[in-house]
Amino acid sequence: MNVDDHIFLWNQASVRLHDVRHIVMRAGEQLRSYQLPASAFLFSVRGSGLIRLDGNVHAIKNCYMAHAGKGTYVDIEEIKDELEYYLILYKAHLPLPCRQELLRLLEKTQPFHIQYGLAPMHQANVFVAISRMQQVWNQNGNLDKLRAKALLYQLVCELMAQMQSQGIGVTVPNLVVQAVRYIEEHYAETFTLDDLSALLNCSSRSLQRTFKAQLAVGPIDYLIQVRIQKAQELLRQTNLGLKEVAESVGYTDSYYFSRIFKKYTGFSPSMYKENPLTSEIRRQSPLLLSRYSIAGQKLWKYNDHIENENQNHLRSRDGGAVPMYKSTKAMLALNLMLSLTLLLGACSGGGTNTSNSGNAAAGASNQVATQLNTTQSSANQEVKKSDTRTIKHMKGELTLDFKPVRIAVLDTQYADQMIALGELPAGSVITTGDGSKFPEYLMDKLKDVHVLGTKDEPNSEAVVAMEPDLIICTEFQDKIYDNLNKIAPTIMFDRNEDWRETLITFGKILEKEQQAEQIVKDYQEKTNKLKAEFATKLKGESVALIRPRDNAIRLHTVEHRTAAILYSDLGLTPPQPAMDKSDTATMISLEVLPEVNADHLFVVTDKANQALTDEYKNSSIWKGLKAAKEDKVYEVNTTVWIAYYGPIAINNIVDEIAEALL
Repeated sequence: MNVDDHIFLWNQASVRLHDVRHIVMRAGEQLRSYQLPASAFLFSVRGSGLIRLDGNVHAIKNCYMAHAGKGTYVDIEEIKDELEYYLILYKAHLPLPCRQELLRLLEKTQPFHIQYGLAPMHQANVFVAISRMQQVWNQNGNLDKLRAKALLYQLVCELMAQMQSQGIGVTVPNLVVQAVRYIEEHYAETFTLDDLSALLNCSSRSLQRTFKAQLAVGPIDYLIQVRIQKAQELLRQTNLGLKEVAESVGYTDSYYFSRIFKKYTGFSPSMYKENPLTSEIRRQSPLLLSRYSIAGQKLWKYNDHIENENQNHLRSRDGGAVPMYKSTKAMLALNLMLSLTLLLGACSGGGTNTSNSGNAAAGASNQVATQLNTTQSSANQEVKKSDTRTIKHMKGELTLDFKPVRIAVLDTQYADQMIALGELPAGSVITTGDGSKFPEYLMDKLKDVHVLGTKDEPNSEAVVAMEPDLIICTEFQDKIYDNLNKIAPTIMFDRNEDWRETLITFGKILEKEQQAEQIVKDYQEKTNKLKAEFATKLKGESVALIRPRDNAIRLHTVEHRTAAILYSDLGLTPPQPAMDKSDTATMISLEVLPEVNADHLFVVTDKANQALTDEYKNSSIWKGLKAAKEDKVYEVNTTVWIAYYGPIAINNIVDEIAEALL
């Protein structure tokens, strides 16, 4: 741990004191699963026990200081006599805009989120600062709050000095461990990926990416599997009805729950519950989540803790460990037996003569085959048989001999592609950029389309429920591709592939290749005409595409697929900084924006960044821009310009550009 880096970042940070609590726990009491609402210092004054920070054990004996970040799970146990401690909750961040090297240093060191513990050498200094902080904090006056904040800085200075001399080791918190624990303890509640990310003080994209990297599934997919696991336990161990089981694991619709249960287990809830082999299989089989090593850790069940502010007490009820089991060969054999038993039992229509069991089994197998063929024939009655064609994609090739009629698209741009060809997806993910289901220009076409979550977090339950005969995804769903392929044949496209090439492939899938080629031809003719008009009028004036975001500004380069419409398709001139081909965008601060020196500025906005955009536009720096002075700044919609990379959106973009510049 480089304490100098921590000291430097504390100097740069904006800090807000959130709360100062004085707590006494009696002998034998335990704190279970308290999730920190903010970063925190915990300082024990007297007593002994064990404190776990996300399972990392710290032994407390009299004076001890521990630190952890927002979202960390705290457990305290093995208390002898009484344990008295202070809990100081605070929030800290770097005010933006700031230098990129500061942001990189913050990401690398994480001084406000890492976990560490130490026994202070100069305990009296620490105790005086904290006890005084708690006293003035409880006075509730504005000046008292300011004094408490000053004492927090005094405490941090003392700790940093002692850490320099002691060489304290730190632990970087594991977001996935924290997320898994929350899901395990709150699976019956309703929450979104954004809710979970906010609890853990990280972005949704970061949590999704990290979760998938470690467990090969997203947080919401993991939640579904936890729910199915808990449902199996209830079906096996209780006499609850289907509706009660569904509601107990977070589903208000028992019919929908049955479909999801069957999709994940292969059996309906009633078949699973009634079969005599079920309990033996569940005794030896792993829970659904046991294949994920992280889920095998000891996790405490959730229990609300009770804070008695008048008595300065904190109590909690005991929790139990969640058992996880390892896979065995016996489980595989028993699962096979159950599958055969359920299948034969469902198809035989009654009891069988034991002396003719072999013939009965053969008859049942034939009956199953007949029923499957009949069902498949019925299901395909609405599917038009057609010429065989092979679709090449990122995962190989898919041979189609029919025209798909229920297509699920897991990237918003593909809904645009299909509508351009006169077709509709049966289900589509949405973009969250403008807060609506679908963009206005497609709303009338997509009003009856099933919503399948978002690109970053597709809703597996919704995909299963719509019963697609083809799924189209991108590399964003690479980790769940195999699961998708079990639902229906799945094609994976390169998300950044030129929309024209993707459209031609869609034409092949939908047997509309001529229409696709005509759309591409019409677009080429349109942009060639505009390119000549722009060259005549603008005479080389530069055009930039920017997107205020994350307290900075994203300048899209010539490599970005939307910026390519400006620079490649329409022949407009990029400013020098946008000619960098090493990436699709570069992040700059507001102070650097004048150096872009663009004659025309297209600003991509939506509800998420409108406030930041307005803040920038009201600044003296923005008002001093050449484009702003000459009224050549044009706000455009994020959803249409960035998310919907299809022929309809592209043509709309071209029309907006022409209207602005001609």
